[in-house]
Amino acid sequence: MTERIGYNPYFYSYPQYLSNNFGVNNRFSPNFRSNSVGVTSPQTSVNYTTPPDTVEISAGNKINEASTQEKQKTGMSTGAKIGLGILGTAAATYGCVVGHRIINKPSIEKVAKNFSEIFRRDVSKDEAQKMVKNYDELLKIKDKDEFCKKAFEQVKKDYGYEKIDIPLIFENTKTNIAAGFNHTDGCIYVYNKEMSSNKYILASLIHEFKHAQQAEYGYRTSIEKLLDAVHKNSGRHAIKNIIENEKLLASIAKAQNKTSKEYKEELLKLAKTEDLFVNVGGKESFDRNKRKEVYDRLFSSLSPFKLDSENYKQGLKYIEAEAKYIPSGIDEVLYKNNLLEKDAYATEDKFKEIYNYFANPWRIF
Repeated sequence: MTERIGYNPYFYSYPQYLSNNFGVNNRFSPNFRSNSVGVTSPQTSVNYTTPPDTVEISAGNKINEASTQEKQKTGMSTGAKIGLGILGTAAATYGCVVGHRIINKPSIEKVAKNFSEIFRRDVSKDEAQKMVKNYDELLKIKDKDEFCKKAFEQVKKDYGYEKIDIPLIFENTKTNIAAGFNHTDGCIYVYNKEMSSNKYILASLIHEFKHAQQAEYGYRTSIEKLLDAVHKNSGRHAIKNIIENEKLLASIAKAQNKTSKEYKEELLKLAKTEDLFVNVGGKESFDRNKRKEVYDRLFSSLSPFKLDSENYKQGLKYIEAEAKYIPSGIDEVLYKNNLLEKDAYATEDKFKEIYNYFANPWRIF
């Protein structure tokens, strides 16, 4: 998935969290993880020009003797031959891809290992076989609403969140985001469901539940440290919203006697400063209590991790990554290199391998 995060007007109200030095009042902008799926079908075109080997008949009328004779001999024009050649090459390439998938089909042991790494729990070969069957059957569902709801419930169950209050919400937006986990309300969102294939929606749900799991690990390690981290990076989301809204950007820039370009460059630079939002002037806008209520609703039934356990250490890593999280709209490279996104994107790669185990080899992911 070449991931691109689009501006979401439903979650990102005009962010006004920065200090008054930047011409913005203080207001919280939600911390939101998202995943998008963009599929582009390559279009092949051929520009073929027949040599000007012609005989004049009358003004404006020409007969191409060479191409006519060739067609009479073979029954096929040169252009048709080229077209068939392209199709043959494409078919051969597709066949090689399929052959590669067949040769590299993972074993059930590898599938079980991938499931274990995705969901962070031990998955046996027997359970992996059952899970494979479940996902195979899910992908055959034609109705989008039915598919999304059942896929959501299946992934939620496999992550161990069957009894956790994580709602599924559908929205149609102008963004190309396929799905997202919203820290502000603790919900999983699926966007523009009719525009994505079942397998990409399923992969996106697995990706987004990984972000929910990362929040769980942070919560069970230290809720106070997690809240500090979310508070700290919320300003970056505010900046992202400003630079993605041309009218708002121009308005603030004008008030600062700067061009939109100058102000945007200044904001992008500031967004990469780790300690920028520790102390912001003006009225506090981050509602710590409301955010804690959301996390409590999700994870309060789970016991805290033991100090210095492996899960505790992992939780600390996620909290640190949360504090340093850079949205893709600010810096694509830093976004992809953040641990939170590395882990989430890794689930998609592992699921693609699992898909190769049970899917018809001619069904390319």
